Amino acid sequence: MILYVALGVILGFVILILLIWFWIKFKLRKFSSHLAEALSNMGGAGVPPLRIELEKNNELEWTDFSKKKTTTEALERLGYRVTGSFDSYAPVHVKMLGFKNSDLPGFALIYEVDQANAFYLDLVCEMSDETQITVSTAPDDGMDHPEFSQMIRMDHLNLSDESHVNELHNRMLEEIAGKTVVDHTDKSFEEVFKKSWARTMDWRIERGGITTEEVMRVSAKEGRTDLSDEEIEMVKQPWKQEISYFIDEQIRKNYLKETNMSGDEWEETVDRIFIVHERSDVESIISELADTISYSDDFDEDDDLYERTENQLKSLFDSADSIMDGFHRALDLLPADKKYSLHGSTNHPWKGEIYLSPPYDDYEDEDY
Repeated sequence: MILYVALGVILGFVILILLIWFWIKFKLRKFSSHLAEALSNMGGAGVPPLRIELEKNNELEWTDFSKKKTTTEALERLGYRVTGSFDSYAPVHVKMLGFKNSDLPGFALIYEVDQANAFYLDLVCEMSDETQITVSTAPDDGMDHPEFSQMIRMDHLNLSDESHVNELHNRMLEEIAGKTVVDHTDKSFEEVFKKSWARTMDWRIERGGITTEEVMRVSAKEGRTDLSDEEIEMVKQPWKQEISYFIDEQIRKNYLKETNMSGDEWEETVDRIFIVHERSDVESIISELADTISYSDDFDEDDDLYERTENQLKSLFDSADSIMDGFHRALDLLPADKKYSLHGSTNHPWKGEIYLSPPYDDYEDEDY
């Protein structure tokens, strides 16, 4: 069980960071005249999923087959054995070939990112203190790494040369010398990879997604150092929305699972559930509350009501100590017949509060 937790980010971390990097590059390119090219290069990429699925594929068509063959044969001579081959679409297409080496013990991962025409090799070992060491041929991406991950980059190596694969392996041997390396279990590659991805993404969720500093570093690597606050926010906002939605759904599922309701109660309640937590998307909350407040009056007689309400709510949340505090204060602005009723709170899997929005019948009585 210790290894199962400790594996953390081992197999998917570099892939995840690269996908995030490519995604940010795609978003930054949207501000240039090369949008069509960026869309083509990135395949219309979106935010990497906060949980991932792998598709088994024993007939992967590698773009650089010669490099894949050389790398695989070199790894096998070093004691690594293939454990599975997969496709991942998160959000760009990545081909993956996983290995494990019982002698280290440790893992290796060959992966090819089609949209970037990139081919990389990672070697990973886990320590008894639940940290990890990764030796990789992937270049510096400008992204932050979790405190539990030590990343050693050797992007000067040429994987078409077997001696360079040996050099990567020898560097790993140097790094783990004298340390307690945790042995692997018989867990499947897919299970370990998903846990890896989830642990890293939970770390990103706690940070609120992509940071301003990360966006600026990736932008600088693309030759742009003049990003406006609006451009930075445009990159960050989809992450905030995805994180908000993900936590909403986690809390919603647990709440419905643990709540005993009749069929009629379920039908009347399920679409009215409104979740609030400290990673909620404030823009969505403001929009929801502005709608509720505005449409409780004769909206046609005051076209500026929604805009005034929205601005008032923005100021309120800006001055609040937290998102939860802002929402509690915002509830005081709601008309008496449009109140949100608190139905419970939760600390697992995420801390949040569960409300019921006003019944839809109240809206249907209004003549817009």
